[in-house]
Amino acid sequence: MKKLFFLTFAFTFALWGNAQINFEGWRVHLPYFKNASVTNVGSRIYCGSNSGIFVCDREDGSIERLSKITGLSDVEVKIVKYNAALKVTLIVYNNTNIDIIDEANKIIYNVPDIFLKSIIGAKSINGFCFYENKAYLACSFGIVVLDLQRKQLIDSYQNLGPNGSQLEFLAVSIFKNQIYASAANGIFAASLNSPNLNDFNFWKLTKSSTGSGLSMAYKGNLYALVDSSLQVYDGVTAWQPYLPTLGKEITSLQLSQYEAELQHLFIITPTKFYIEKGNAVPDSLDHTFRKDGVYDLKGNLSMVDDNYGLTIDNRQTNNLDYIIPGGPAARTFGRLTYENGKLWVAGGYVNDRWDPLMYNGSKFYQFSENSWYNFTEKDHPMITGLSDFLEVKKHPYANEVYLSSFGGGIIKVVNNQVVENYDESNSTLQRLSVVDPNYKPLLTGGMDFDNFGNLWVSNYGVNKPISVKTKTGWMSFNVGTVAGGNELGWLTCDDNNNKWLLSVRDKGILVYNDNGTPTQVADDQYKMLTKEVGQGALPSNTVLCASKDLNGEMWIGTNQGLTILGNPGKIFNTNKESFDARQIIIKVGTNYEIFLGKEQINCIKVDPANRKWIGTPNGVWLVSSDGYKVIKNFTTANSPLLSNNVIEIGIDEGTGEVFFGTEKGLISYMGDASGSQSDFSNVEIFPNPVRPDFTGSVSIRGLMEKSIVKIADISGNLVYETTANGGFVAWDGKNYQGKRVSSGVYLVFASTKDGAQTHVGKILFIN
Repeated sequence: MKKLFFLTFAFTFALWGNAQINFEGWRVHLPYFKNASVTNVGSRIYCGSNSGIFVCDREDGSIERLSKITGLSDVEVKIVKYNAALKVTLIVYNNTNIDIIDEANKIIYNVPDIFLKSIIGAKSINGFCFYENKAYLACSFGIVVLDLQRKQLIDSYQNLGPNGSQLEFLAVSIFKNQIYASAANGIFAASLNSPNLNDFNFWKLTKSSTGSGLSMAYKGNLYALVDSSLQVYDGVTAWQPYLPTLGKEITSLQLSQYEAELQHLFIITPTKFYIEKGNAVPDSLDHTFRKDGVYDLKGNLSMVDDNYGLTIDNRQTNNLDYIIPGGPAARTFGRLTYENGKLWVAGGYVNDRWDPLMYNGSKFYQFSENSWYNFTEKDHPMITGLSDFLEVKKHPYANEVYLSSFGGGIIKVVNNQVVENYDESNSTLQRLSVVDPNYKPLLTGGMDFDNFGNLWVSNYGVNKPISVKTKTGWMSFNVGTVAGGNELGWLTCDDNNNKWLLSVRDKGILVYNDNGTPTQVADDQYKMLTKEVGQGALPSNTVLCASKDLNGEMWIGTNQGLTILGNPGKIFNTNKESFDARQIIIKVGTNYEIFLGKEQINCIKVDPANRKWIGTPNGVWLVSSDGYKVIKNFTTANSPLLSNNVIEIGIDEGTGEVFFGTEKGLISYMGDASGSQSDFSNVEIFPNPVRPDFTGSVSIRGLMEKSIVKIADISGNLVYETTANGGFVAWDGKNYQGKRVSSGVYLVFASTKDGAQTHVGKILFIN
């Protein structure tokens, strides 16, 4: 059992709403449209989804997000239910991890035993029921008993099938001192007083069925699915069909959590919401595709589903109120690009082999001024039918943003309006030519702008797989057999007019140079970089990413490690100078090793201080500009990172905030490197004043490139000195003796290296 202190909800909400977050602070950026479970804790309604939990307070209307940042142990919530008698909330995650929130003391207890348990086959918790001070969990391998007061597992019953075979249970209920457990072939029962509930001989198949699952004990009856229909059992007579839902599909059985004497049974179908009060004459409400429901403190029915977040059937207004916290439309993403105070996120994705198509209709999203805007077909009809958006790039010399659809071509956005869709009708882009006449996708994947403002595009699988949009129009190019095929993916332009195109069929990197004349193909040059010495010496031909740093070097990530090509301008040198890549060799003890070894490198992003953020399947690394010093390493074990599999990274160069795209969604971290300014007119110090309860670092943003920053007390005594990372400095509030400075005003002196420009600011410390 792991005990974690639970940050107050008010802090969570305040953190999200502020224009800035503290240096080294975290925040989640997740969608809350789809929710699977709901419960109420006093005035608060908890909604559980694959993004964690969001809380709606029905008294003051506030919305809060509960996540790993606020103390939860995991991300994807399958079930969340409140036990009013014990004042604890039980959270079950998709991966079988468990949290228990002690609501009285605001403490989270993690119970990871099932999550950590190694078993053969699938592992899941399918449902549970509360009984006395316990929760009985129906699992894929049997039944597990969780003591909610001791916050630990105390028993498990396994191999309960015929002759001791393993049996999966879909639901469990305690009814008249019997445990009823629903399996695929029927309902098994055993007395709670049995001497050994782990012995299959004490369990009997009390009701055979061709389709079981879902059960709930309520007011002297057991309600359960039998032969795919809802039946009722009083413990004495035979099972009887529940007539009001006869012939209807039952998707959920839930107990309401209003006042105990008014407790109702919710029977949910795809089209109706039935409220059983114990007389077999339920109320019937027309609500479609709801997954769960609960009463709020005002007696209003609150429901969750796959589309509308939290829906409240408001009895006071006779309206449906929809409550959805702001966030991106989905957890999926392609590439992330920051431009002019906005983070753009392509909402699609591709698998490792770029096998078309995913048919991901999430479109794309934008994060600006601490809020998310989702581009939809309703607001932007020109993107109707387009899916699998992968890449997003800002024109370097114009107010234009371009996005690629892996199936629908390129779109142009100006002032947040989609103004153009480039396809085979108005560009040189080509559709895939296959035997099936109904399957003709236009597979545009990677994009980038060169130094002249030309847009280069990879066009997967066609005879001219490279296209370029210039000021005068479009052109396309045939690269012959040099790339070993036309399956080209991500594309990056460097400072030498080279275009780097990654083979998605494990053949290396195609480097193409048009010699500054896109319209003249005679002087074009091509070269394939591979793992062969003298031809690139890459760690592997499976190249996953390539990024240009601020010195013009190319950092290349493969499925077998990281490498650097420090002289990309020599690739087409006629003197045949070496252009092989090099790996970073570091000393570990008495040995020398390759940094990150054969670790798969998913992505590499360069921050304003020319440091590199490196995403891998086992966490994310921040290294110095040359790669020889590890500055930070985040994993799920030492940070709120949603998943160790970091697939993509985006950096807000204005603030230094770093966005990590993981397989479980987006989360961001306030880093210590931001873009530099041309003068000192926009210097910001945060927080200011620094109050006694503040324990983080003071951030100073808006500085000029590599400014010299000195901090002194009002008497002129120097307490700190450093050089800016880009335009950013962080100070932990301590002097040279490592002690927090005393209360008072402190002066911040900033200057350029030559002292030509200076700035003086003030920080007030209150202890």
